[in-house]
Amino acid sequence: MENTQFAQSVAWLRALESKLLNENELERMVLAKDARDAYKILNETDYSTHTGDIDNVESFQDVINSGLQDTKTLINKIAPQKWAFNILWYRYDFHNMKVLLKAKYSGKSYEDISGILFTFGAVPVLALKKYAMDGENVSFGLSESDELYLKESIKLAEKDYLKSEDPQMIDIVLDKRFCKIINTLATKTRNEFLIKFTKKYIDLKNIELFMRLKIQNREEDLFEKGFADRGYIEKNRFVEAFKKDISDFVESMRFTDYGTIVREAVKGYEEERSFVKLDKLSYDHLTDYMQQAKRVALGPEPVFAYFWAKKNNALIIRSIMVAKLNGIEPEKIRHIIRNLY
Repeated sequence: MENTQFAQSVAWLRALESKLLNENELERMVLAKDARDAYKILNETDYSTHTGDIDNVESFQDVINSGLQDTKTLINKIAPQKWAFNILWYRYDFHNMKVLLKAKYSGKSYEDISGILFTFGAVPVLALKKYAMDGENVSFGLSESDELYLKESIKLAEKDYLKSEDPQMIDIVLDKRFCKIINTLATKTRNEFLIKFTKKYIDLKNIELFMRLKIQNREEDLFEKGFADRGYIEKNRFVEAFKKDISDFVESMRFTDYGTIVREAVKGYEEERSFVKLDKLSYDHLTDYMQQAKRVALGPEPVFAYFWAKKNNALIIRSIMVAKLNGIEPEKIRHIIRNLY
């Protein structure tokens, strides 16, 4: 992948970066007296073309999704080597696969779950629905190898679910398969920034899997089945920690890039009995890494980072709007929102 191929797309997106959510707008949204006033501030950002009726604040998620869809469409239009950006889009496809399979085996209809499906994946949602829920062997519109891989992923998740009747198996199988394909794509680009990003992502997913299964007192074999290769942290470190107390895992991760994340995540779980802290810290770690793309003049890095920034803005806006609609105080909102890109 030649960096000079991205000269035009990087220049285009650099010009759009000024319209991303900034610290001042973020603080004003946090301090807004209610959801309606917070929603108004979106009119000052590049979400303004989708804000519509300002009184309909409950439609904020539609506004966010439209903004992300616009960004995906733009990247597909201006960026070369479009296959590489499936590293971004496949995340939404694998999310959709999970939702569709769980709906199929819990007796829910497509209409029941359509509101939590994403349209910014590489595969049309209806194609995934027909394959995963209806058993129709429709085309996904991907390369032959990727099409086969995604369809095999659905079949493997389905097979393991039917064997265990445990919905968690759908997540475990598809998370592992997702990690593998994004690392394969990153390796194909030969871009060190993207390879390192996928390896970090894999490490964090393995940490999440370990903590969830360990705290649930699940079997070590289940962790080994779900462990995703190609990260930086070797499998044996996790397997050895599985035999010990969770505090030993904190110590074993202490001198890795994720030492603080693990320590604070365990503490957060002990205090709140949730993995919210782990999710937030993991995401913030990847966001901090993505910020390195600001120093890159040419290459795919700024293009990937721009979509990450848009997604980052979307998650922050969603957190603030949900909090405002539920009457949560500004200080508590600051505690839950993610780091701004």
